[in-house]
Amino acid sequence: MITQTRVWPALVYLLVLATSPTRAQDADFQAGASPYTPQQLQELLAGQNKQGVLNFFGRMPNHMRGPDWFYEHLMIYIPDQDQYYTVAVVCFSQADGRVWQVVCYPN
Repeated sequence: MITQTRVWPALVYLLVLATSPTRAQDADFQAGASPYTPQQLQELLAGQNKQGVLNFFGRMPNHMRGPDWFYEHLMIYIPDQDQYYTVAVVCFSQADGRVWQVVCYPN
C-alpha cells in the first residue's frame, strides 16, 4: 500500500524536474538527448551574463582562463561535418561582462 507520505516527495521531485531551467545537453547528463549545434549555443548564450550561463549549463565551467569559461563533456553536433564536439568556450566581453562568442571544439 502506498501512503501519502511516500507519494508527495515523488510528486515534488517530478515537479522540480519539469520546471527546472533548460540545460545544455551534457553527455553524462542526458544520453540520447538531441544536442545543440554551435549556432544554437551562440544564439542562446550571446548577451547573457555569467549567472545566465551558469543557469543554462546548470554547473560551473570545467576551467576558467581570463574572461573565457571552458565547458567540457558536452554533446554538440556539427551537421555539416556529421561530427560531435565536446567542448564549448564561452567568451565574456571585458567591457560589459556579457557573452559575445561561443566557440566549440572536438575533445
